[in-house]
Amino acid sequence: MTDLEDILARAWARVSGCRLVAVAGMDGLLIERHPAKQDDPAFAAAPAPEAIEHIVAEVTTLFGVAGGAMSRQLGTPVAELLALGETGGYLARRLTPDLFCLFVTDATADLSNARAEAEVLARELRGAFV
Repeated sequence: MTDLEDILARAWARVSGCRLVAVAGMDGLLIERHPAKQDDPAFAAAPAPEAIEHIVAEVTTLFGVAGGAMSRQLGTPVAELLALGETGGYLARRLTPDLFCLFVTDATADLSNARAEAEVLARELRGAFV
């Protein structure tokens, strides 16, 4: 396991109901995810690799759109996006202008815990990418 894999694995383990945690670029490309190995029992709950690639692309688009009027109204760039559905949700947090982390959760996840862990993960990943 690389340092990045270790960081993502720790974040995944700290969020009850987390199905997947990933880091991606604002170019829409997935950099790393956990769980990543198909032989890992935890992988069964994670979205399919193709689905994650589409989600990453959509989150990239949403950050781009939110970077306009919303950011101007807030007076600062939008740093976090949250999408909820009946079966779970997505939490994306900007790390740098070029990177973001993504938590995919099931419906049992405590979103306040996920938000707190996204902040911790953001700090850890900023250190890993500097």
